[in-house]
Amino acid sequence: MIPNMFKIAGELLPCVMHVAARALAGQALSIFGDHSDVMACRSTGWAMLASESVEMVQYNALVSHLVSMERRVPVQHFFDGFRTSHEVNKVKLVDYNTMKDFINWDAIKEHHDLAMNPRHPHVQGTSQGPDIFFQCVEAGNTFYDGLADLFEAKSRLVEQKTGVHYALYGYEGHPEATHVIVVMGSGAVTCSETAKYLQEKGQKVGVLKVRLFRPWDTARFMAALPKTTERICVLDRTKEQGSQGEPLFLEVSATLQLTARSDIVCIGGRYGLGSKEFTPNM
Repeated sequence: MIPNMFKIAGELLPCVMHVAARALAGQALSIFGDHSDVMACRSTGWAMLASESVEMVQYNALVSHLVSMERRVPVQHFFDGFRTSHEVNKVKLVDYNTMKDFINWDAIKEHHDLAMNPRHPHVQGTSQGPDIFFQCVEAGNTFYDGLADLFEAKSRLVEQKTGVHYALYGYEGHPEATHVIVVMGSGAVTCSETAKYLQEKGQKVGVLKVRLFRPWDTARFMAALPKTTERICVLDRTKEQGSQGEPLFLEVSATLQLTARSDIVCIGGRYGLGSKEFTPNM
């Protein structure tokens, strides 16, 4: 599927995959949950939006479709396999008539008009040589520029009708936290509950929940991070053999360097591979 994902992104085809993220078979087969499969696709050109709860899955799924259809960038919307995908919970559903109000019908018409038609033929799926391939790859940058802003705009649009909004980079905890955990997925719920408990005991701790992983938005991440932060622990739910660190850790480390905040101590760690969940007691 991964080669097809490169092709879908390269041809700017609106597409959304809702992924119950699971482990990949390595030393043994595992059908349980972590982020190994979705992180293997992070270079395909697909946007990546994470949900950490059953309710959030519904809203982020809707936002993903609205963004992909309007911008023609495919979106990989993922949530933790088993921990979230098999969770039974009560949520307030967004009805179809409300969803219909969000749809950009002009974008849908444009998508239909791009279909192959003998009445207005066009060239598609060509083979390119060294003379133009590089330029055509870079020409796609304009579709990704401001993509995070579009995710934010569509989230706000959904909020107007539903009253529910999830920040692309959401912070919970002490407003002047010195120690912060950065995490994606269902583990963020456990971390936030623990941070709340520790905050009540006077500790300056917090959790920064990453939902938009691709495209990475440095400005929004730093805006969500308390200015008093001294130490960050980045938790990845995947393992990348031979790398200096896992994907989320590398993004956060690069962000701190690029924003001249290398004074913040940043460490990385792994958790939850193959559904090895953790609870506040741990």
